[in-house]
Amino acid sequence: MPEPARAPIRERGVRVTRDRIVERYRGWVQPAPSGLPNWRVVVFFPAAVLVVLIAFVGLGLTGSSTGVLHSYLSTSSDPELVAGQPEPIRSDEWFVQTSWTVSQVEQGLPIRNHVFPGGMDATVQHDLPSTDWSVAFRPHLLGFLFLPLDNAMALKWWLPGFAMIVACYLFLVALLPRRPIMAAAVSVGFFFAPFFQWWYLSITFWPAAWAFLVMAGAVWLLRSRKWSTRITWAAVVGYVTVTVGMGIYVPFIIAAALVVLAFVIGLALTRWTSEIVGFGRRLLALLPLIVGGVAAVAVLGVWILTRFGTIELFLGTVYPGQRLHATGGMTKQSLFALLGAPVTSGLAAVGGQPLSSNTSEAATFFFVGLFLIVPLAWFLIRDRRRKQPTDWMTLLSIVAGLVVLAYLFVPGWDIIAHLTLLDRTTSNRIRMALGILSIVAMALMVLRSDRLREEEGVRVPWWAAWSSFALFAATVWALTAYLGYLHAPILGGKAWIVVTVLYGLCVLSYGRGWGTTGGILFLVFSIIGSAGANPLYRGVYDLNQTDIVKSMKTEEKAEPGRWVGVGDGPLPNAILVQSGLPGYNGFQSAPSPQMWRQIDPAKKYEFQWNRLANVSWRAATGPVVASNPAPDQIKLTFDSCSAFAQRYVTHVLSDAKLDQPCLDDEKVFREGPSTLYTYDVAK
Repeated sequence: MPEPARAPIRERGVRVTRDRIVERYRGWVQPAPSGLPNWRVVVFFPAAVLVVLIAFVGLGLTGSSTGVLHSYLSTSSDPELVAGQPEPIRSDEWFVQTSWTVSQVEQGLPIRNHVFPGGMDATVQHDLPSTDWSVAFRPHLLGFLFLPLDNAMALKWWLPGFAMIVACYLFLVALLPRRPIMAAAVSVGFFFAPFFQWWYLSITFWPAAWAFLVMAGAVWLLRSRKWSTRITWAAVVGYVTVTVGMGIYVPFIIAAALVVLAFVIGLALTRWTSEIVGFGRRLLALLPLIVGGVAAVAVLGVWILTRFGTIELFLGTVYPGQRLHATGGMTKQSLFALLGAPVTSGLAAVGGQPLSSNTSEAATFFFVGLFLIVPLAWFLIRDRRRKQPTDWMTLLSIVAGLVVLAYLFVPGWDIIAHLTLLDRTTSNRIRMALGILSIVAMALMVLRSDRLREEEGVRVPWWAAWSSFALFAATVWALTAYLGYLHAPILGGKAWIVVTVLYGLCVLSYGRGWGTTGGILFLVFSIIGSAGANPLYRGVYDLNQTDIVKSMKTEEKAEPGRWVGVGDGPLPNAILVQSGLPGYNGFQSAPSPQMWRQIDPAKKYEFQWNRLANVSWRAATGPVVASNPAPDQIKLTFDSCSAFAQRYVTHVLSDAKLDQPCLDDEKVFREGPSTLYTYDVAK
């Protein structure tokens, strides 16, 4: 017999090399006997994220849009802007939080900031650094205790987001210990979700990080009996629970908690997730998480009691007060905003129009997992027909998604929504729940697909995968038809086409169970879609380095007193807040009783000022009049001859020349395109 043809030596060498690489990789990711990921898989990616974090903090790099202020004070290019462009719409970050943070640094990190009369509790709102004990539970703020401002700002910027990346990774490898590449790609891709990038604040990332940590901890506790493991997870979950609670942003917390509740109960009910037999014994195995949660609640209780006055003032405001939202509030516009991820790369150019009133409100998630409803349901039906144990993780995750959709689309069950706390969130903020659920669904799809291949040697049928793709294609068609009908310029670019194609391929890949391929696609189109939402910036634009602030501080030392900033632009407020000088301008988290007794002693305008809002002034004649151009805006009139000004105001800063008889000692400052004026109030 003739010898069989032999492959060329080069081809055989390539095959042998490839086989060795595959074999070594499989050995490298081989799970521990418990079925949990080995220490290499657990450590390697978080260590890489830590290295990047240290590098960014060391270089003082942030994604802050604080450079918006540079354009008001200079005509030259901003030397601190590394890449991208500052986004004015991110005013919660650059105008509010960053300005108050700089103010805290200027005042020496006090527990009460002394800009407003009576002070402002710096430990509750605006995520501010201070020397209060509670900062120990806000790790992103610890840098202000020992680092220069720019580096501390970098830690504050990156740590919450990077913590969410690591938490998501730990959750994914807990379920899929052989898939660290997929876990890393999906985690970083999720960080670049449009929703996170356009709502980039610590209060956005920490609830998601907490959700992934609780779910990961639940998986570990059901599979590991080591006390060191159990204590570690209890401590980590308890600590982050306090961090999330101190953020006090209930809409995101409720959204994350809904997903956690569904997944953890489903995990405990699903028989094949652990060798522990019986639902009661499984709950007992999860006891460390409960202990950590109880300890966290105790810490939060102390925190609340020691600043109850501030919290009471906040809850007693007209806006936001204790906001409750009705069920079924979804409109056509908000529906397409929910599905608008394919066009997210064009949001900045059109200011979010026509999907919402601004870019942040229009931002959403790439909902790959939600399109997997058919193959996931196929697994559930298949289990039922074969009389196999129910996959409660998948079933309850689907139920959680349906609850969210019911809250969005189905009116008339407000009492139930109130009892379950769902009415504390909003139709836009509850997207957080769907975003996390999407990641859970992607993980469960790969988990079930891998088990199917290992046990039966087959894959998910193509018809199920294509049904997911068809569902995705239908939503894209509806979205483009809606935007095309409105002649929306958001469709003018080409990036959204690339994102849409990759998005669709990712959905198809996960529908087939190709987790690594899908994860890499997820990472790529997420970066293309929203990497430009925030700039790359060195440090923070500190107004204390400007000539006008230096002059104002000199003036304040010579004649101490309070300031009022007058004008329609952001500079008077930003300058007065960042400088730390005593005044009546700034974004208040809760009204200062002393301040408003001075401004409005008769409480004539209590409805207008009793709110979380930005306090600003415009020139006028007569007594102070308050109005609300927007729910979070308080506009006051200023007359230097009024009783209020004559009694309480010493200095005035204005972005336009003022002609009032009770002002003197005018000083003019020309900073780039802006001209600013300071005055003394003549008494």
